[in-house]
Amino acid sequence: MLIRRVSILAVAMIALGSTIALAKPTLLSRQVIAQNPTSVTRPNRAKSGGWLKDLNLTSQQLQQIKQIRNQSKQQIAQKSQEIRQGQQELHDLIAGTTSKEQVRDKYNQIKLVKQQLADTQFENTLAIREILNPEQRQKFAERMYKKNSRQNPPPPAQHN
Repeated sequence: MLIRRVSILAVAMIALGSTIALAKPTLLSRQVIAQNPTSVTRPNRAKSGGWLKDLNLTSQQLQQIKQIRNQSKQQIAQKSQEIRQGQQELHDLIAGTTSKEQVRDKYNQIKLVKQQLADTQFENTLAIREILNPEQRQKFAERMYKKNSRQNPPPPAQHN
C-alpha cells in the first residue's frame, strides 16, 4: 500500500513538474507577448518607448503590425484561457482519484493547446518579419535573443 502511495505521489510530482516546465514561456511566446501591450507597465519598455520605436517603423509598417496583432488577438486569448483552465483541471485530477490514463489525457490536451498557441505566435513573428527591412529584421532578432538570454541564462558550467 505504501509503495502505491509513493508511486502516485511520484507521478503527480512528475506531471506537475512537466506542466510547470511547459508553462514557462518560450522565446517566441515572449516575443509575441512583447508585441501585445498589457496594462502592466514594463520598466524597460517605458524607458525605451517599446520595441516598435526601437525599429524606426514607418506608419504603414505600424499599421500592418497592428493588423497582424488584431487578427490573432482573440485566438491567442482563447488558447491562453484554455491552457489556464486545463492546468487547473489537471491539478484537480492529480489531487483526486482519477485514473492515470485520464490524467495523462488531460496533460496531452494541455500540451496540444500550448503547441497551437506557440504556432500562432510563431506565425505572427513570421508575418511581422515579412514587413521589416533587413536592418529592422536585424534589430528585431537581436532584441528577441537579447531578451531571451536575460530570462534564460545558460546553465552554469560543470567542473569535473
